[in-house]
Formats: sequence, structure tokens, C-alpha cells
Amino acid sequence: MKEKKRNPNPTIKDVARLANVGIATVSRVLNNSDKVSEKTKEKVIEIIEELGYTPNISARTLSSKNINSLSFLTPDIGNEFYGIMYSLLEKRISNHNYRLIVFPLIDQISLEKIKQNTDLVYQTDGVFISSFSVSSIFQNRIPPNKIILIDSFDERFDSVYVDNYDIGRKAAEYLLKNSPYKSTFYLVTFKELYNEFTSFVFKKRDEGFLEVMDKNNKEVKIIYSDLMWDGGYKSFEKIIKKKPRNYLSIFATCDMLGVGIKKFLEEKRMIPKKHYSLIGVDNLPISRLFKLTTIRQPISEMVEIAYEMFISYLNGRNKVEHFKLDGKLIERET
Repeated sequence: MKEKKRNPNPTIKDVARLANVGIATVSRVLNNSDKVSEKTKEKVIEIIEELGYTPNISARTLSSKNINSLSFLTPDIGNEFYGIMYSLLEKRISNHNYRLIVFPLIDQISLEKIKQNTDLVYQTDGVFISSFSVSSIFQNRIPPNKIILIDSFDERFDSVYVDNYDIGRKAAEYLLKNSPYKSTFYLVTFKELYNEFTSFVFKKRDEGFLEVMDKNNKEVKIIYSDLMWDGGYKSFEKIIKKKPRNYLSIFATCDMLGVGIKKFLEEKRMIPKKHYSLIGVDNLPISRLFKLTTIRQPISEMVEIAYEMFISYLNGRNKVEHFKLDGKLIERET
């Protein structure tokens, strides 16, 4: 008996016929409508995955003379780091008649949705995912659309990322070089939760920093802070009640924390390079305003490479590519 060949280009009609439902019902499932029963939804999704059907949003947008769409998954669009990333990427892809749709992945509900191949995210022509551990999210399942990772790595997908472990090492080496013998070393960081969202960016920076300090026999006081603009300020406010006698050498694992720390130290009338050294990470615009020494995350380079990877994919590239970039030390007042 001959094995039945799989249809290489299944349509929504094929899905509806095999699931014994109407095309409108399949469309509702694809759009996560609550007007479909769970039993029917599960049946339709099973048929979709069995056939390997992918909604062709390109055809719909072209027929309606609209521009094509790409998805951008981000942990927090309110964070300046991701806001800059979005703006740069939107500007680049708009030159190719694409629009960028933002999907903030901020809770368990949104996480569960993107695990489904039928989620709205995958109805676009490609998906850019920033700063997530996709191996935890997708495990062994690979979504049907083109996926490009920015600021994270997975061997299955195109990736452009920064060596965060090396960033921590650079920060430690800088502080050791610029601190007097009698210094108190601080690591001010954010404690990431162990869940499917986590890419462990901060954990890797912490490990790189602490490894170098340990090799140099330096004791480090670790402070965990909220990832807020006033997080660094509040964390130091709790531990420093009066002007310290020792020189302070501080690594804030992102500029958001570093800015708050510098503000606190200024209020204590402490002078950079005389009373303390402080280094952050990212090189956000506000770090220039506060004259904060930082390790530059190459946001524009990451976006440019991600954009070029998408364009080369459109031009027929099939091989997965990975780019690892280095952070660059930007020395300022602190």
C-alpha cells in the first residue's frame, strides 16, 4: 500500500475539511477568538500542526494593498533599551515596505499564546525576538515562521547577541585598575526569576564580574535591586547612611541602576574618581547625560545585523547564522 503523500502547500480549506468545520471557524481559531469551544479549538490546532499549515498573511496584505508585517517580541517596551531597539528596527524595515508590530511578552498569558503556532505573532512574515531564552519557550518545537533573535542565542535560529559574561569581566578589570588598594567593591544587580521568560543576562554579567574579583582575592558585596530608574538609588539608600570612609568601586549591571546610584552619591557629595568609581552597562542616552562610565551594548549593530539577516532570508538564504558581538568600554566622569 502506497504511503499517502503530504500536501506541501496546505490551505485553510484543507484544514476546515479535515477538521469538519467551516473556514470561518478555522479563522477564529487562528485569531484566538473566544467564540470557539476548547474541544473544537484543540481539534483544529491538531489538524493545523499535522498538515504544517501556515497562515499566509502576505497574500492577504498584498491583495488589500497594505504593507507586510513583522512581529517584535520584547520583555518590556517601556524600557529605554528596547524602545531604542524597536525604533531602529522599525526605521530599517520600513524601507522595505514592512511594518513592525510589537508584542510585549510580559505575563504568563502572553507566554502561553506564543507557544501556539496559530498565535497572531506567527501570522506575520517574520518574528524578531529580543532578550528571551527561546529554548525554554519553544523547547523542541520550532514555529513555522522565520525567527531572528536579538540579544539572545539559540542554535536553531538566526542570532545576534552580546557576550554578557565578558561584559562582567570587563567591568571587574576596569574597577580593579581604577580603584585604590583600600576599596569596598559592590555588585548592584537584578535577581532574575527562574522561569520561561529568563535569558539570564544579569546572571551572566554577575558571574563574569565575580570570577575576576575572586581570582584577585577581592571581596564583593552583592546588592539586588529592583529594575527601576530609582532602583539603584533606593538600594544604596538602605545600606549607606553616612558618607563612607573607604573608596567605593561599584558595578551596576545596567545603566538604569547606575544612574540612580550616581544620583545618590552626588547627594552625599561624593566626587567621582576621588571617592568612588562606578561603571554601568548599555550606554543609553541618559548615561551620557549623567556622565556615567559604561560598557556599550551595540544596539544599533545588533539591529542592523538582524535586519540584514532577514533581508538575506528573503533573498533565499537557508543556513542559520550567528553573530557574537563584544561590549565596548566608554569611560566618562565616573
